[in-house]
Amino acid sequence: MQLKKIYLTCLSVILLAFSSLSLALDARVDRTSVPENESFQLVLTGSFSAFNLSIDLAALEKDFQVLDNRRSTNMQYINGDFTAQTTLTVTLEPKQPGVYTIPSITIEDESSQPIQIQVTKANSIQTGPNEVSPIDITVELDQTDTWVQAQMLLTIKLYQSVKLYNAELNGIKELQAQGLSLEKIGDNKSYQSKRNNQTYQVTELNYVVFADNPGSFELPTFSFQGQLPARSYGSRYGKSIRVSADPISINIKDVPKDYPSATWIPAKRLELSDDLNDTIEVSVGESINRNLVVSVAGQEAAVIPDFPEIKSPLLNAYSDAPELNNQINMDGITGVRMDSVALITKAPGTLTLPELSITWFNTTTGKVETTVLPQRTLNIIGAANQPSAPQPLTVDPVEIKTEEPSEPTTEIKTEIKETASTWLVVMTIVLGVIVFAQAIIIWILLQRAKHPKTIDEENLTTQNNSAHDWNHPLPADFVACHRIINHELKNHNMSASALTDEIQQLLNDFRASTYRPNSQKTFTETERVTLNNKLAAFFTSLEGQKSDAPSLYPS
Repeated sequence: MQLKKIYLTCLSVILLAFSSLSLALDARVDRTSVPENESFQLVLTGSFSAFNLSIDLAALEKDFQVLDNRRSTNMQYINGDFTAQTTLTVTLEPKQPGVYTIPSITIEDESSQPIQIQVTKANSIQTGPNEVSPIDITVELDQTDTWVQAQMLLTIKLYQSVKLYNAELNGIKELQAQGLSLEKIGDNKSYQSKRNNQTYQVTELNYVVFADNPGSFELPTFSFQGQLPARSYGSRYGKSIRVSADPISINIKDVPKDYPSATWIPAKRLELSDDLNDTIEVSVGESINRNLVVSVAGQEAAVIPDFPEIKSPLLNAYSDAPELNNQINMDGITGVRMDSVALITKAPGTLTLPELSITWFNTTTGKVETTVLPQRTLNIIGAANQPSAPQPLTVDPVEIKTEEPSEPTTEIKTEIKETASTWLVVMTIVLGVIVFAQAIIIWILLQRAKHPKTIDEENLTTQNNSAHDWNHPLPADFVACHRIINHELKNHNMSASALTDEIQQLLNDFRASTYRPNSQKTFTETERVTLNNKLAAFFTSLEGQKSDAPSLYPS
C-alpha cells in the first residue's frame, strides 16, 4: 500500500513537469475587463525564435478584430549562459459585449493557457461645452420620397479633430447589398469646419444613388470608426472609437400607372435641340448635316429612346451610330445623346421634317412632361448655278452706207465676239460647280471611311425595309437590341407602347444590367432567350401567320 502511494506521487510529479513544459508559452493581457469599442493587448512570451516566425491567429478572429501584432527579442549572456526570450504583442478589439475566452495559442512547440475576457457595453460619447467627440459623421440624402430609378444624391461627411489610425467607413457595402446602385461623384473633398468651438478636418464623399425596386425601407446605418493615438509611450494605438449617423428612411414609388410611354425616364430636366433653322433652302445634290442632341439631368444616356428614321423620295438619309455620354458633377449625373444624320438631296421639292418629342417624368414637379423639337422645312431647288438654255444669236439691223462699207462688218464681228466670251464664262462656272460638288462627295465618303460601321450597325442602317430574322439570337448589346425592336415597330407603324408588359419589363431589366454596372440586377442568357421568343411571337402574330422556320430557342 505504501509503495502504491509512492508510485502515484512520482507519477503526478512527472505529469506536472511535462504539463509545465508543454505550457512554456506565457500569455497575459493588460486588462481582463474591456469596454466595447476599446482595444487591449495580448502579450505572449517564450523561447521561440522571432526570425521567420509564422503564427496562426485565426482562432482569435471569431470574437476579436486583430488590429496589430509586434514582436521583440531580448538576449542575455550571463556567466557563460546564453538565453533568448521573444515577446509577441497582439492588439485586439472585441466585436461585441459578452464573456469570451482567448484560446490556447501554439508557437512552434510552445503553448499558452486560455484567458477569459469580459467585454462590457460602452457608454455613448458625451458631448457638451467642455467635452466634445474627436470624431463625428453626418449622412444626407437629397430625396427620401421619390420614384423608382430616379436619381438621389448621397452626401457623407467625416469629421475628425485628431489623427485617427485604421479609420474605416461602414455602410457602403451594406447599401449595395440592399439593392441600391451607387456611383462615386469625383474625388473626396477635404476642408475644415468649426463645431462646438472645436476645429475639425472634414472629408466629404458624394454618391449618385438609384433604387431599382419600389418600396419603403430604412437605409443601413453608416458608422465611422478608428483608433485614437496612444497616450502612453511605447504603444502606437490608443482607445478605439466609433460614431454612427442618424438612420434614414426612404420611400420609393413605382412607375405611375397612367404614364403614357413605354420608356420610363424619371429626370429633373430634359432638353432636345438640333442645329437646323425652321426653314432651310438647299439645292439638289447638296448635303446637310443634322445633329440632334438630347440632354437629360438625373439619368443615364442609355434611357434616351431612338429617333424615327427619315424616309423621302427627295433625299437620302445616312445615320451614324449615336454617341452616349454620362457627365457626373456635384448636381449628379447628366446623360447626353447625340445623333448625326447626313441628308443628301436628290430631287427638287418641299420636304417637312416632322417634329420630334420625348415623354418623360419630372421628379421635381411629379408630373409627366413632353419635350418637343419643332418641325423643319426643306425647300429643295434645282441644282445651284444650273446653266440656262443658250440664247439665239441676234444681230441688230445695220444701216449700210456705200461710203463707209467697213463699219457694219466691224460692228457685227465685235458683237459675235462678246457673245462667245459670255458663253465661255458660263461654261467655266458650270464646270467649276461640278468639280466642287464632286469634291464634296469625295470628302463625305472619306469621312464615312474614317468611322466604319460595325456589322450590326451596317445591317441596321442599310436594310431598313427588311424584317429581322428571329431565328438569329438578339445581340448582347442593349443599344443594338433596342434598334432592332424599334426597326420592327416602325415597319408595322406601331409605337413601343404596343409591346406587352412582360416584354417591357424584360427590356427594363436588360437596360439596368447593361448600363448600371453597380446595379444588383443581372440579365441572364435565359432571360435574353425569353425576350427573343416573346418578341418573335409578338411580331409573328402581327403578320397573321407563324414563321415557317422553327424557333432557335426552346420556349
